[in-house]
Amino acid sequence: MIPEQQEIARTINHLFDVFINSECEIRPHFFLTGPSGSGKSYLIQTIAEQKGAAYFEINAAQLTKEGFSGNSLSKAMRPLINSWDRPTIVFVDEFDKLLNQNGGSMEHTLGVQDEFLKVLESTHVSIFTDYGKYQAYEGNRVLYVFAGAFGGQDKMTLDDLRERGLRTEFVGRVGLVYNTQKISLDSMLQLVPKAKLLTEYLKLYPKIQKNQVIKHVSTKLREIYRDSTIGLRAINTLLHQHFLQKQD
Repeated sequence: MIPEQQEIARTINHLFDVFINSECEIRPHFFLTGPSGSGKSYLIQTIAEQKGAAYFEINAAQLTKEGFSGNSLSKAMRPLINSWDRPTIVFVDEFDKLLNQNGGSMEHTLGVQDEFLKVLESTHVSIFTDYGKYQAYEGNRVLYVFAGAFGGQDKMTLDDLRERGLRTEFVGRVGLVYNTQKISLDSMLQLVPKAKLLTEYLKLYPKIQKNQVIKHVSTKLREIYRDSTIGLRAINTLLHQHFLQKQD
């Protein structure tokens, strides 16, 4: 586990234990805030895998209000079809995009918030299937994590979220907030050799020396770290560039 995430990892680990050991009767949905690239999805997916829970992600910024053209929540929840009978963690990324940073919200973002409220309140989830029909699946074995940068504020609270446009009804159903922090350069350098993307690329290019790739990517990482705003994602970006673009 990343050093900067050890404390919060212990907290979320305990929370997942409560969820799973109660046979999903206790579902402590929560908000996870922190700078972009601070490893929010990495943290949640890692713990979910350790617990043997199913896991999938939804990008809230791409959601449209139900009934409108685009990717509605009923479509985004399709992966639940394959995991509805297991404890499931749904990571809702970029949830802050559904809030107006000035304290108000547009009709669209409020509409999508309402769709999530319906899911949180119901024991079933309506899913739009490949056959163009809605089908109900049990949704009471699902724990939702609503994540985002939320303006980069260090210690976000429920009151802060309300001021940014979160419905009061939402706060009543998701009453926990946890905050991540920026990942240090040292921690990122330690993750380069462990990157799954590096392993996959080396399978395609067996003649390339792993140590040389690590050295090159680490050097580039040191150069961009101070001004980069993408955090952990920089590792994969640099790996793509190393293998797919002309190396310097």
